[in-house]
This record gives sequence, structure tokens and C-alpha cells, in this order.
Amino acid sequence: MKQNRLKILLICLTTASVLISSTLTAQKGPKEVFDFPKLNKIKMPKIHEVILPNNMRIFLVEDHDFPTIDVRALIRTGSVFEPAEKIGLAEITGEVIRSGGSKKFPGDELDKMLETMAASVETGIGSGLGYASISVLKEDIEKGLEILSDLLMNPAFPDDKIELAKIQHRSAISRRNDDIGSITSREFRKLIYGKDSPYARHAEYSTIEAITREDIVSFHEKYFHPNNIMMAVWGDFKWKEMKNKIQKWFGNWKEAQLNIPKLPGVEYKFDYSVNYIEKTDVNQSNIMLGHIGGLMNNPDYPALIIMNQILSFDRMFKKIRTDEGLAYSVYGSYGSGYRTPGIFSCSCQTKSESTVKAIRLMLEEIRKIQNSEVTDEELEKAKSSYLNSYVFNFDSKSKIINRLMNYIYYEYPRDFMEKVKEGVEKVTKSDVMRVARKYLKPDMVRILVVGNKKYFDEPLSNLGNVNIIDITIPPPPGEEIPEANAESLEKGQIIMSKVVDAIGGLKSISEIKNIRYTTLRNVGKMSMKMDITISFPDRCRIVLDLPMGKIDIVLTENEAWQKGPQGIMDLPAVQKKMFKEILYRNYINIFSDYDQKKIQYIGRRRVENLDVEDLLITVDDYKFHLLVFPDSYKPAGYIYTSVGPQGPQNVTEIIKEFKNVAGVEIPIKSVATANGSPETETDLKDIEVNIQIDPDWFKKN
Repeated sequence: MKQNRLKILLICLTTASVLISSTLTAQKGPKEVFDFPKLNKIKMPKIHEVILPNNMRIFLVEDHDFPTIDVRALIRTGSVFEPAEKIGLAEITGEVIRSGGSKKFPGDELDKMLETMAASVETGIGSGLGYASISVLKEDIEKGLEILSDLLMNPAFPDDKIELAKIQHRSAISRRNDDIGSITSREFRKLIYGKDSPYARHAEYSTIEAITREDIVSFHEKYFHPNNIMMAVWGDFKWKEMKNKIQKWFGNWKEAQLNIPKLPGVEYKFDYSVNYIEKTDVNQSNIMLGHIGGLMNNPDYPALIIMNQILSFDRMFKKIRTDEGLAYSVYGSYGSGYRTPGIFSCSCQTKSESTVKAIRLMLEEIRKIQNSEVTDEELEKAKSSYLNSYVFNFDSKSKIINRLMNYIYYEYPRDFMEKVKEGVEKVTKSDVMRVARKYLKPDMVRILVVGNKKYFDEPLSNLGNVNIIDITIPPPPGEEIPEANAESLEKGQIIMSKVVDAIGGLKSISEIKNIRYTTLRNVGKMSMKMDITISFPDRCRIVLDLPMGKIDIVLTENEAWQKGPQGIMDLPAVQKKMFKEILYRNYINIFSDYDQKKIQYIGRRRVENLDVEDLLITVDDYKFHLLVFPDSYKPAGYIYTSVGPQGPQNVTEIIKEFKNVAGVEIPIKSVATANGSPETETDLKDIEVNIQIDPDWFKKN
């Protein structure tokens, strides 16, 4: 009995203890909740430093956990050093070192060799540095070093791989306005650094086209030397043995007299501006606002880290997304660079109808953190967030080594991160307000909005004068066209009048008010059936029957959209432009008012083994060539520029067959090549003219 009472007593005491403990925990204040113990000192790996006789700097770290070895080299170079007329040169150089391989290890053969070795080799050049890396099993390190040394010293730069890289860059240019987020970040960098700054500029078709193999070879020869490279090796090896292996493969590489330019400077003047990019195919706005940031070696950098955490990730997120429900995403950063100032920016994505309200809330939060101290809870939460994630900077040898190399590359102290951690631990509430007042300038921000102003909650002009930014992609370099003169324009009109007579006469052409047909277009091995209705001069409807359902694509004088199972969506500007150009080239549109068009006679030429007369036709700002048989004056085809999967392409379309429809000879079969390669075959069926048009076909409902 006594034992049972004792058990009951123990149970009661235990229960009471738990209840008291729970109550005390629940009553803890913010400081107690975030009062974490001091972090243990992180144990750093032993790093052996070696400088070869050719002044190549080596860092060696033994790591026997896994039977692998990794090598990473940094080269002091970068796209900031490439000439403005050849933007893309550095990046293509870095790509083709790997894709083209060397004479000893050609790129395609190297791919197969690495696959059998379960190894990888990568090279590249970014804004402010170049890199090369290998990862191999430890038994393959000799072959890995042999490959890496040969690629760095003796790249082949074959023409076909250079052209492939240029095609990929042209393709990227053609797609760069597809994503609203990419547009926003790209154009905001221009607002901060300047559109011509090496830190913001980007490649165009013309700069990619200007790059030659000789440019690539010269760029490599200027920067790739052992005394301009530092290399780190970590993995399963003995460091003295690895030193000898590196000496074997890189020791005979002769150092050179270097002439490395200084990093370009950044000139920035604080001012206020409102900037807008129209994107009519979206129902949301992307917003970025801010100004120039700073450097990581700023003594206030630790306090700025905490200030940024509280402002961008706590307050703005809570106010704009959680409390107001205005944004899909909210984020920000007080950017700090090693040698180049970063960018302070606050960003959000919001529905179009809350655009200006969201901007005002962002500015309001910046002012609040300047004018009142943050709370104890906010400070401790921000510091704990940083300090508790600090250990993850050291959870792999690769992170430790790569960070060390960056510090040495940019001439920072090796214990820089430890000093920053110590600084974060000392940050106070007054420090946060002090740096917010010193470095944030909400009345001098540059605001960028990408979206559809038609649906904004209020005009952007309520925030200030609006600067419209044009993101139109400049066309690729065109062919050399002789300047038009009275003689070439008169001859163009004379030949065109003969073409009109040859296909049925102006009266018959003018009587065609609309046309409807089915077309089967073969693109490679894929066939696409389309029902097309054109109401001249500027309305078009294309109906596609696809596995996911029917899609209508509609173009009117001012708008372009598509209707499908997922609703109505405005077409991107690039697609709208493409459809307009197709209408400009339409057979009936060309000839019905030819006397109102600029038609320049270029001369006789040979195209696709055909002797033709070449007429250059200009409609608005769009130019294309009409090819005409010199004897019959019937159209032979067209030459024009369009955008394909790999970027801009020069298309040559040859007419293969005509059919008389309502007294007009209309092309019904054609074959097109793009950049000299087979592109499409088009076959028109079931042609009707002057049909009854349903007005709903061209209504956006």
C-alpha cells in the first residue's frame, strides 16, 4: 500500500514538474526565446600553400572521407574587360575552351572519355573572373590534370564549336524578353550602373556577330598564364604527392608579362526617378526600387546584414504579403560586392491593380526603419537567423576552399567571414537605425515597374515623371542595301505593276476582301494543321486543334491574343510583331495597294538556283524581299528575317505551285529554308474568298 502511495506521489510530482516547466516556457520573453548558446569554434582544415616556379599559386587540402579529388582554378579575367562592340567574347571564350577541347582532347571525344571515367570538366568566364574545374575519382587524377592543363594551355577553338556557341547566344537574345522577372532585374541593373556599364550591358546580335576566332584566341592569350591563375585541390591524396603531380602537368607552362586592366569604376549620383516597361501580356506588375549599395569591406557591413534581414525579409514580407495580401513574393537586398558596389533593392510581384499601393508601402517601410528603433525581438531573431546558419558555410571542403580563393582573389583577409560573424554578434538596435539612416535614401530611389499600365490602381505619374524604357531587341546586322534613289524606286514600281498584271490584275486583287483556307505546315518531322482567316488589311484568326484543346490566335489592328482552355491571354510583343509581319507579307496585302508602298529595285540575283529580280518592299519599319521571275513576272518567293528556336534567322521561301482563285493566281505550295537549312513546307487547301465573317471571331471575349 505504501508503495502504491509512493508511486502516486511520484506521478503527481512528475506531472506538476512538467506543467510548471511548460508554464515557464510559455511565459518566456523574446530575449529568452532567442537566447541561444554561443556557437562552438569551427575547426578549419589544414591548407598547404605552394607557389610553383612559374608563380602559379596552389592550395592543397587533404580530405580522406571520399575517394574523389576536385580541382578548381580561378583566372583573373572577366567580361568587364571585353570591348563594347564585342560583348559576349569572354563568355564564348570560356564556353569553347571546354566544348571545343584541345588538339589532343577534342571536345566531342573528351565528352565520351569523361563519361567512361565518371568525371567532369567545366570552364567558364563570368563578369569578373574565369574558372576551370575538374572532378575525378582519385585513381584518375593524373588523366584529369593532363586534360585540364591541356585545355587551359592549348585550347583548339574549332570553328564549328564557336558557331554553335554563337547560335546559343543568339537564341538567348531572342528569348530575353519572355520572362518578366528577367526583364526587371536586367533593366534595373542598367538604371543603377548605367546602360553602357560593363556591370549592366549585355550582348546583342551585332556584338555576337562581330566576334571572330581571332578575337577568342587573343582574349585567351592575354589572360591565360600561370602567374594569372590560382588553383585549389582537395580530396583523397597526400599533399606532397599532389604538389609533384601539379608540377608535372603545369610546371612547364611559362609565365608571361601581364597587362591586366583595373576593374572599371562605378560612378553613381543619387536621384529619384520613375521608370516603366510595358508588358501587355501579363496581369501582374514586377516592381524594383532602390539605389547603389556598397562593399563588403565596409565596417558597417555586419549592421547592414541585420538591417537588411529585418527590413526585407521580416517587415516588408509581413506588411505587403501577410497583412495587406498584395504580393505574390516580396524580397530585398542591401547588395555588397567585393570590389564593385552592389545594389540596394526592394522588389515585389503584385497584381496590376495594386501596383502603386505596393510601391508606397515599400517606401513607407524603408522610412520606418530609419525613424524608430527595431524591437528586441526583431533584432534577436535577425541575428539568430544569421548566426545559426553560419555553420553551413563550413559544411564542406569545397565551400571553405572556394571562399578562401575568393577572399585572396579580391584581396580580402582570410578570416573575413569570422570577423563579420563577430561583428553581427555585436550589432545593437541603435546600430540598425544608424546604418538605415546613413545608407538608405527612400527619397532618392530609382523605381522600375514592368507590367500593364492599363490595369494599374492609379497612374505611375502620381509618383513622378515617368521615363518609358524601350526593351525592343535590335535586329541582327542586315545585308548591305544600296541607298534608294528615284531611279531604283521608279523601276520597282514598274516591275511591281507587271507582277500585278501577271497574277490577275489590280481589279481582281482588290475585290478579295477576305480569304479563308486550311494549311498543312511541315516543320521537320512534325505536321501542323491550321485554319486561317484573314480579313484585309489587318485582321487575322488562326485556329489550332491541339491535343490539349482548340486554341484561337487573333490579331487585330491594335491587339493580339490567344483563347484556349486556360482562358484569354495577350500575346507577347515579339509574337504580335511576328504576326503583323506575316500580314505585311501576305500576297493580297502586298499587291492591293502596291503604289502606296516603298518598293526599291535591288537588281537581278540568283537565289536557290533561280534567276530572279529582287524588289525590297518597306511597310512601316518592316522590310522584306519579293523575288520575281524576269520573264513571266510571276512571284518566285520571298526573303525575310524571322525569329526561330535558335534566334533570328534569314528565311528564303520559294513558291512551288499556284492556283487561280477568283481570278487571282495565289501560291498554294512553298518551301522555306532558314539560314540555309530546310525549315518548312507549306500546303494550302480548301481556299475560299469573300466569305461571311462572324464578328465574334475577332472579339476578345
